[in-house]
Amino acid sequence: MAVGDENLVSIVRGLTSSHPDAREEASETICDWLNSFDRREVRLLSALLSSLVVLESESDCRESELNALGGLTETGFVEAEDLAPLKQIRRDALERAEVDHFDYLAEEYF
Repeated sequence: MAVGDENLVSIVRGLTSSHPDAREEASETICDWLNSFDRREVRLLSALLSSLVVLESESDCRESELNALGGLTETGFVEAEDLAPLKQIRRDALERAEVDHFDYLAEEYF
């Protein structure tokens, strides 16, 4: 199954929006559609989210993005190289709500 290019591009636009609400909503959409993505879509979103998390300035958005990444890993399609940018994050710089998501990803993929 796949969500298709139109939906995929819509999610990417939301994730890369300058508006925090749009970024958070796009992350929530990913969680809602986890069972609908194919391998290519999961890998693309995982790689993009990993880079975005590193650059994210809003902790609420970062937590939503990390949560979406954790959900995507449950598909079995994510590879360690997709999450490589997360290695740049300093764990002690994260808010408490973000740490659990980060720790899960680090334990599984670093």
